[in-house]
Amino acid sequence: MALRAKIRKAPPIKASVRRSQLITTYGVGSVLPVESESFMIAGLEHWNTSNCEPIEEPRLRALLGVHELLAPPGGESGGMVPMVRFPEWVSCPKCNRLDNFWRLADKVDNKYVNKCRHCISVRLVPSRFVACCVSGHIQDFPFRYWTHRGRDVDDDSDHSLRMIADPADSSLAGIAIVCSCGVSRSLEGALGSGALTTGCGGRSPWLDTDHEPCGQKLVGLQRGASNVWFADVKSALTVDRSLTAAEEILERIKPELEGLEDEDVAVLLRIKAKQHKVDPDALVDAFRKGTTEAEDYQHAQARLREEEYEALGREDEKETFVCVPEAVRETSGTGRMLDLVSKVPRLREVRALTGFARVSAVAETKTSPGKLTRNRATWMPAIEVLGEGIFVRFRESAVVAWESSEFAQQRAERISSAMQDAAPASVGVLEPVRPRLLLLHSLSHALMRELALDTGYPASSIRERIYAAPGQAGILLYTASADAAGSLGGLCAQGTVANIVKLVEDATESAQWCSADPVCLESGPSGAGAANLAACHSCMLAPEVSCELQNRYLDRACLVGNAESSDFGFLTQFDGL
Repeated sequence: MALRAKIRKAPPIKASVRRSQLITTYGVGSVLPVESESFMIAGLEHWNTSNCEPIEEPRLRALLGVHELLAPPGGESGGMVPMVRFPEWVSCPKCNRLDNFWRLADKVDNKYVNKCRHCISVRLVPSRFVACCVSGHIQDFPFRYWTHRGRDVDDDSDHSLRMIADPADSSLAGIAIVCSCGVSRSLEGALGSGALTTGCGGRSPWLDTDHEPCGQKLVGLQRGASNVWFADVKSALTVDRSLTAAEEILERIKPELEGLEDEDVAVLLRIKAKQHKVDPDALVDAFRKGTTEAEDYQHAQARLREEEYEALGREDEKETFVCVPEAVRETSGTGRMLDLVSKVPRLREVRALTGFARVSAVAETKTSPGKLTRNRATWMPAIEVLGEGIFVRFRESAVVAWESSEFAQQRAERISSAMQDAAPASVGVLEPVRPRLLLLHSLSHALMRELALDTGYPASSIRERIYAAPGQAGILLYTASADAAGSLGGLCAQGTVANIVKLVEDATESAQWCSADPVCLESGPSGAGAANLAACHSCMLAPEVSCELQNRYLDRACLVGNAESSDFGFLTQFDGL
């Protein structure tokens, strides 16, 4: 994947990243280091989509409300993804000048190059520090504002800055910003919430917009910090039934129906039905059904997961989806817990970048604050991955009995209360944590860790998909990536009832003790947003790429109980384990 700098006065800088990275790591609005410089991936309106391959996934496209899902352009001949220079403030390691790139950069043949015009041969270094807000805006760190302690200064030569680093002190206290007016200040305390008292300027450099109203406070961050950009990726498994003739025609003519009145839509649908020789009533019914489904995002998302859950429990064989289920007999303690195990030798997943967040990750109840385009997006970048997996479904009666217990309710309420205390501004927005989700997510991580040990796959190559809606109690553990890991059937081969029974027994034994106990098991709310209880890196936490809930809603005590209630864990309450 080629990328090209495309902003005013910029040289034709190029770099290469994988297509998948433009969805997960270096998507729109993210900061990309390129040799000694730094750039930001530009908004979708700057992308050339003429060579982008469409990715078919009607359910995901309908959920996101876009006309197309397109794979990022690939290869030199397939087009390039534009970038903008960010941050624009740079420093010279020789003369220590700190200023905007366009003021310090030298010119060759009337083009700016990344060399200090005062020192000629020395490369400029992009600022290590930026300022973001929770609304998705980002701007250069306000060095002048920080150095002068909030006093307004004119942007002229009387206030030129230098960055002086103390070689004996590698902390922020060893970096001083010195102004030509005689004022100086170290960067100690410049990062984190509350360090900057100035309001956000509403800047979105990736969209070519200078300012927009924003009432949030700026947060100082290091340019390479992980919380400068959080991807908001939505995905769907391809488990669709075959489309009817009317539905296929509707998919083709949807762009023509945008913005029309209901009466005009009805007339156009009947005209198209005659042209394509399909039943007019069937075409109208398909349109009405699709319109109703698209009205409510939450219901559409729930329906998408419901269709996947149902498909993973039935025998099916398609080009991109093969499922072989096997029921579990209720003859042992584990059999009283497990209901069904499915081998999934072949699956296809489509992942689309829908937005991003800064400072803190996107909550499930919120949309992404970071915009991919200035206007409403009509398409979104996406990738498709093929893989294999194992689906485990637990008995509904066992899950209902456990989640109704006082122990389960108390654990879930404790996390819900801690999350509200950690984010008082989100009162009424954050939904209470459900015991079922807490249980299934903790089970998923316990099984994932054991599966990685048994199969030899790296933990980061195994992903989870939790089905925890009312009436659902399933976990899909799968691998789907562009590399060789997980492509040879080794994960799916473990999907027999005997192997999963042993996997659950091993997970039960492992979960009863953590190297950080008793501190871990007895710990209070912890983790991002105080969304975990008994969970640490030694027992429950998984690689970020594996967990679909950002390592939140985890509690090992739900599986094995705690010192006071060891018999109330979901796994330990069954005999024979």
